Amino acid sequence: MKIEKQNLENHEVQLDVTVGEDEFAPYMTKAAKKIAGSQRIPGFRPGKAPANVIRNMFGEMAIAQEAFDMFLEDKYGSILEEAGVEPGAMGSLKSIDNILPEPKFTLTVPLKATVDLGDYREIREDYIEEPVTEEEIEKALKELKQPYASQEPFDGEIDDDALVFVMIKGELDEPIEEGGTTELVKEMPYQFIVGSDNDEGTAWPYPKYTQCLKGHKEGDVVVSEYTYPENSPIESLKGHKAVYTTTIQSVKKMMLPENDDEFAQNFGKDTFDELMEELKKSLSESKKRSEENKYIESVVKKMTEGSTVEYSEAELKNEIEERVAELKHNLQDRGIGFDAWLKMKKTDEEKFIDEEIKPVAEEQLKRKLVLSEFARKEEISLNFEEFQKKYNELLGYMQPQLNNTKNKHDREHMLSHIREDALNETYMTAVFGRLMAIAKGENPEIESHDHVQEQAEEAAKAAAVAAAEIEAENEKKADKADE
Repeated sequence: MKIEKQNLENHEVQLDVTVGEDEFAPYMTKAAKKIAGSQRIPGFRPGKAPANVIRNMFGEMAIAQEAFDMFLEDKYGSILEEAGVEPGAMGSLKSIDNILPEPKFTLTVPLKATVDLGDYREIREDYIEEPVTEEEIEKALKELKQPYASQEPFDGEIDDDALVFVMIKGELDEPIEEGGTTELVKEMPYQFIVGSDNDEGTAWPYPKYTQCLKGHKEGDVVVSEYTYPENSPIESLKGHKAVYTTTIQSVKKMMLPENDDEFAQNFGKDTFDELMEELKKSLSESKKRSEENKYIESVVKKMTEGSTVEYSEAELKNEIEERVAELKHNLQDRGIGFDAWLKMKKTDEEKFIDEEIKPVAEEQLKRKLVLSEFARKEEISLNFEEFQKKYNELLGYMQPQLNNTKNKHDREHMLSHIREDALNETYMTAVFGRLMAIAKGENPEIESHDHVQEQAEEAAKAAAVAAAEIEAENEKKADKADE
């Protein structure tokens, strides 16, 4: 077999392959037998017709085509190995110039992505751990108290923390889709706590809406306008202006519980001091995670910008398809068809993918490739103790769903996902931990591991065994508890 390799644009190679007649001949024999076994040949038992009979009935070229397909399926990996090609995706058959007597054909193969991280160990980023402020503590405490607050009628002007009962309706300045309605919110009763709708991701009908109610009283009608921005979590409303008409029906004053031990006992604490200690600890941990996530994203961005990443269109296409499939799944969960959703956005699939999905997919692909290369160069290994801890944590969280599984197959499927999530989270925690240490200037030494790939495979197997042992132990404990 003779192979000529030619580098192409878009991180691909072209392989021009010529197969010797002697090498191809066994496949002609196999192909004839396969055809004989799949067809009824008069006068012969299935699979027993000789090759010359098969040639006379179906023709030499039909056998050659079947032989070529069998050859390519069998030898594709060997062709790439002999050509020294590391594929990034499945190649394609570009042309067949000849089959008999010596097959000549051309393959186009996407190359495996290459990443040069540059001087990634010189990346530096200041990390400042911000303490929890008294304002944040007070806000969190207020949120704890609100479900236990009493309500008293109030006839004064509305201010922060007032509980306001309203009838609200919303109209758009124009329909979302051609021929549609401008009605956004059909008139409906609702209640708001003034000042508690600042979160842009969860506030309804829009962030800080309740500020328009301040200074008003029961019986007032308040009209407010809001134009949904391009970063609005509600895709279909981006760029649309809405007019909300709110009729205030009643107002109540929220009487929050006192800072005493009685209130703390609602949360299983004996004293208010214990509750505050737990609250401050929780806020501190949450803020630390948030700051670390921001820090990591900033460092990953720097490392990606400083890296040279080359990948094929095929790899990008796979990433795009994953993003589209994920979007379709999320829309389906919300009861929205993909085509209807595109119509609401006033776009088509090709334009949407090119303008919105592709840029995100490119960034995600670069990010994944850079992090993967970073983990390889730093020889990141799996910490089994951390894995077991994470697995137990996820297992406890998913236990209600596990208990409701219908059969053993569904349970094993869910447990497999839990193990995979625990593995990924544990490994990525190690990756990000090393990245943070480098960016802070600590530059930890790389602990050399021989045969990293083999170790990674062994780690995955050992993790699965460890997870199974943990699950078996948990089942034993559950059985003893039932006795």
